[in-house]
Amino acid sequence: MSKNSVEQRESTSQKPAANTWAGRIEGWITASNFIKFAALGGPLTILFFFLWMPATNNLPPMAPSLSPERVRAHYMYHEKGYKGGLVLMTLASFFQPLYTAAVAGQMSRIPGVPKTAVYAQMLGGAMGGLFLCLPPYLFAATMYRAADRAPELTQLLNDLSWIVFAMPFPALLCQEFAFSYAILLDKRPNPLFPRWVAYTSSALTLGFWPATGVHCVHSGAVAWNGGLAFWVAGVTGGAQFCLISWAVFRAAMRTDLPGENEPHPDDLSTTIS
Repeated sequence: MSKNSVEQRESTSQKPAANTWAGRIEGWITASNFIKFAALGGPLTILFFFLWMPATNNLPPMAPSLSPERVRAHYMYHEKGYKGGLVLMTLASFFQPLYTAAVAGQMSRIPGVPKTAVYAQMLGGAMGGLFLCLPPYLFAATMYRAADRAPELTQLLNDLSWIVFAMPFPALLCQEFAFSYAILLDKRPNPLFPRWVAYTSSALTLGFWPATGVHCVHSGAVAWNGGLAFWVAGVTGGAQFCLISWAVFRAAMRTDLPGENEPHPDDLSTTIS
């Protein structure tokens, strides 16, 4: 018996049968399926980032104008909701990196896209993911021992939690800017991403800007529970994540595009003879 035959038999014996649970799981472990799963990280990020709010009676959020005593009473009354809901909220920081990586992977398929744009998208997504993972821990610290501290301290922590929840979106603008730039750079007749995705995504980011005023007011449209800073920003942010996820998922299934491996001039190395 030849050496190749022995190696082939050993390889076959180590591979799980297709009708076993291990074989079925490994059958799903493909590069294509992982990319599609990562692309779904966008809407899943939004889902888990906001899922805790109904469980804690924060849809819409509690008013910034509440007295310290009412703020503390809110946390004490909804303590169980916070304990369970904030665990779910932390899962947003699991899906956001997957989503960012999926976007970067598809961007790199566009001929002529410089590495700078891919890196900018990844770093913007990484920083955005960091700020997405901070609010649940701040809310958890606010809820923790709320009954044992002065109401003013609970109000202070609550203010910090909501401001961090609402304001740190500029990193996501960097991510979106780099992604839209890459889309518009694709000059092929049948581009990887529809060009309207870039324009629509950029337009949706305009809804984020009212949240920059949450630290300036205690009520009104730009307060953290207001119509602009919460509802408009939340709806447009969720729509943008879902739009980009759909575009990336769609792009991941395409194999009909020529010229994907053409390097950008920035990536070409030159030698001096």
